[in-house]
Parts: sequence; C-alpha cells; structure tokens
Amino acid sequence: MSREPASHSFALREELDAALARRIGYHAWSADLKQALAHHQRRDEAVLLRFQLLIGLGISAMSLFWDIVAVPQKVDLAVGWRLLTIVPLTLIGLFVLRAQDAAKIKLVISLSLISMGMLAMHLASFGSTEIMARYSMATSFILALACLALPFTPQELARFALWYGLATVFAALWPHAMPASELSLYVVFTALLGVPAWAIARRHWNLRARAFLLDLRDDFNREELEKNNELLRQLSEQDPLTGMPNRRQFERVVTERMEALPAKRAASHNIAVMMIDLDHFKAFNDRHGHQAGDRCLMLAAAQLQAVFPHDYGVLARYGGEEFIAAMRERRPGQAAALAEEMRKAIAEMLVPVRDEAQPLITTSIGLALAPADSNLDLEDLIEMADVALYSAKRAGRNRLEIVIADGASEQGRARTGERRRA
Repeated sequence: MSREPASHSFALREELDAALARRIGYHAWSADLKQALAHHQRRDEAVLLRFQLLIGLGISAMSLFWDIVAVPQKVDLAVGWRLLTIVPLTLIGLFVLRAQDAAKIKLVISLSLISMGMLAMHLASFGSTEIMARYSMATSFILALACLALPFTPQELARFALWYGLATVFAALWPHAMPASELSLYVVFTALLGVPAWAIARRHWNLRARAFLLDLRDDFNREELEKNNELLRQLSEQDPLTGMPNRRQFERVVTERMEALPAKRAASHNIAVMMIDLDHFKAFNDRHGHQAGDRCLMLAAAQLQAVFPHDYGVLARYGGEEFIAAMRERRPGQAAALAEEMRKAIAEMLVPVRDEAQPLITTSIGLALAPADSNLDLEDLIEMADVALYSAKRAGRNRLEIVIADGASEQGRARTGERRRA
C-alpha cells in the first residue's frame, strides 16, 4: 500500500480475513476496518474532493451563461444565488477545511451540488416547457454524475441523493411552482438515472474496498514476514545457552563499527580484541557432568557481562568454553586493565557443584591491540588474540597475555602476563 495503514492488531487481522472469506460488502465491515480504509484514503481523498469543488465551481460559472439566455429575467437571482451559496461553500472547502476534515469537505460538496440543483429547478419554473425540460434533465444528470464521480461511501451517496431529490423538488414547487406534468417527468427521469448510477457507484466502491482489503492483507503478511525474519536473525546471532551474542553477531557488529569509525577518531585510539578461554573446562565437564558445565558457562557469561562495558564494546560467546570481546580503548591501558578485571572475576566465581559452591574455574585471556586506523582487519586481530591466548595457556593459565601491533600505545599495561610485539 502506498500509504501507511492504521495500526495492525490481531483483532483487525481476524476481521480482515473474515471480510475476505465471506466477501461481505463495505456496509457489513467492522468499525475498525472502516477506520483503516478511511486512514488509507484520507490524503488522496481530500485532494480529489478539492479538485471536484473546483470543477463544480467552473461548471456553475459556465452554466450562468445558459441562465442568461434561457431566463434573462432572473439573471440577478442566478448571480446572487451563486455568490451567496456556491462560491462561499467552495472557498470554505478549498481554504478553510484541512485535509483531515474529509467528512466536512464532503458535506460542503453535497451542499454545493444541492444548491446548484435547487437553483436550476427554481429557474426552470420560470421558463417555457422546452426550457423546463432542459433544466430538469441537467439537474438529473448532475445527480447521476455526482453518484459516479464523488468518492463517497454507498451510504453517503444514498443520503446525498435523497436530500438532493427532496431539495430540488421543493425548489420546483416553491415559491414558483412548476407544472405537475413537468415535475413528474423530472422525478421519473431522476430516478431512472440516479438509481442505476448509485448501483454502479456502489459496485465500484465495493471493488475498491476489496482491493484495499487485499492490500491490507499483503501489508499484514509483509510485516509478519519481516518480524519473523528479524526473529530468525536474532536467533541466528544469539547463543541459546547464555543469551549472549554469538560469533556471527560479534563479527558483524565489530566489522560494522570498525568501518564506521571516523578516520580522525581512529588515529588516536586502539582497537582491542580479547580471546577468553575457561581453563581445563573439558576436565571440569567430564568430572562434574554436562549440566554442571552448562551452569558454569552461564555463570562465567554473567560475570563477564557484569564487568564488560557494553556501551562501547561487544562481548560474545565464541564457541564451546571460549568467549570473545572487542572494544575501542578510550585511554591507554584500558583494555589490559579490563581484561585483568575479567580474569579476576572468573577466578573468584563460585561454581555450585554437588551442593557446594567453590571457585573451581579460571580463565586465560589473550589480548590483541592495534591502532584503529591500521590495515589490520578483524580476522587479523582475532588471530593475534588467539596467539596471545595460547601463550597464556603455555605460561601456566589463569593469566593475561598481550600482543601489540606496531603503532599501538603501550602505556598503562596490566601487571600480569608477557607482552609480545607483532
């Protein structure tokens, strides 16, 4: 749909499906469906109504020349009637009412057309039989064309046609009565034109309304598909055990942030990538069971998340007992200090095993530092952090090792672990 539809709800979707399944007409729609259609049509409807006001004003102005020829004795009435009714109503509809006031613009158009019809029938009563017939036919054609052209609902058209017919008959009877034979012909001719025109307009309206329902159903289906796709994307990028981002999300987010980092800011900051591995986790898992291993992983994830700054970094489960983190250093040595804090948090973590809770797990961390404006990509940084991690494993575990790329700041290093330059 070209315009934003009304807010979609489950109840509205049920009503939509029911309306399509039973092929019910607009008159049987629920209030919510009618409101959704009105919202959908509002902008274009107001533009069309104002255009029709201009067309009506133009027709009224041109018909004045016919009035001058047909009933010259009533020229002052023809001019005054237009100036007092049709022109003010048109100006109100064009310049006073807003696009949101579609119902009021419809009322203005209806009054303008009724006024035009009343004037025609009143002037007809002063003319010859031929003049009366021409005015009567023109008045009937105005009603038929209005039914076919106006963007009214069938109920609105029916009310308009009823008031139009009553008002024009009244104008033909008072204050100067038209002969009964001519008035009867007018009533019959108006019915012969108006009823079929209304039926055709009703049919077209229901077809447009059904097309709207189909468009609205497409909107529902598209929104549902987008939500499902987003849910699938989130599930595909989330670790089911810990609820943390997984490797896929980590790589996507970090790559996007590295590419979006302005060159001026990148030149003064380091990018840090940490590989975090729980020491001897396989042995822990074999000894205490997989359920204890899962609890341990969830506790470790919670400890790491409590320490890691999510506002300017990304922490994820990399796979198995490995976690990975990336951040942009705001000050020299920040990443190393943070990694050491994370190591301590894991070392002090109490793991519940067989009704006991004791610190049974430690972690080794490999940290890679590189200037944010370097040519190294994320894969290179992960490889550097992996090298540092294996150095920490070989050096006795439960420690931090750092690999620093050329150009990275070395101020404020943590006190533990070896430093190697890549």
